[in-house]
Amino acid sequence: MYKVMQLLDANHIKDLLKQKGLEKVYLIEKEYNCLLFLGEVRGSHVIIGIYQGSRSIYAKIVNAQHVLEPYWKCDYLDYVPHGLYTFSNNIEELVDKIIMKIDRVLRVQNH
Repeated sequence: MYKVMQLLDANHIKDLLKQKGLEKVYLIEKEYNCLLFLGEVRGSHVIIGIYQGSRSIYAKIVNAQHVLEPYWKCDYLDYVPHGLYTFSNNIEELVDKIIMKIDRVLRVQNH
């Protein structure tokens, strides 16, 4: 039996990301099953794709310097060889996991 998934609410997710430590958050693309954000933390920028899967929600976090701006698209982000994924069944937990992985993405990929 499939669990009914919650809809992705861009404003709610943006607020959560800011509450948890991102200095600035911009929505750059909104698709049926994907939201793409640009976040700023300590002068660095990350692209955060949040996707509605069939059984869970998941995110991919990528250092923005690794993706040319014309490719900041939901469909393209999966093909970027950099970044980290995280999965959850609720958006609050997913945002917590995203915040934990942002530091790792920036630390590892800035070297």
